[in-house]
Amino acid sequence: MHHWLEHDVFSLNWWILFCATIIPYFLWWKVVDKNRFYEIFSYGLLCAGFSMLLDVIGTEMLAWGYPDKLLPWIPPLIPADFVVIPITAMLVYQYTSTWKTFIITTIGWAILFSYIIEPLFVLRGMFYLGVYWKHTYSFLGFILLGITLRGIFIGIKNKLPT
Repeated sequence: MHHWLEHDVFSLNWWILFCATIIPYFLWWKVVDKNRFYEIFSYGLLCAGFSMLLDVIGTEMLAWGYPDKLLPWIPPLIPADFVVIPITAMLVYQYTSTWKTFIITTIGWAILFSYIIEPLFVLRGMFYLGVYWKHTYSFLGFILLGITLRGIFIGIKNKLPT
């Protein structure tokens, strides 16, 4: 708690985390297809669950980490795993209808997170890479995450009665 009060709360990094946790939901609500809300939101929940699991594994293996916390009593990976990654994944899912467009868009999504956002967060000291982790591994991980999520979700949808 002392570290959070002295170094995190109200710092520029804290404000970035705060805004990254709140603003995306408002933006997403404006653009989400309300007729497909439950489908898209369910996809986002699945994405959040997978993201959290993979992030916990990665941080426990010291592949990467998050030095700053939004709140002292929640894990520092919440803004990424429960907000930014699922919301952007929901947008990719919503706006792509074929596997081809989905994969192309997912590659763009992976580039954005792995080669733009991650390095910027490293520069800000908000994210660090372990000695054996590279942004390219994140890039491949985001692509696999997207393809796996869509595959699981389409499989579930196909099993449900119409």
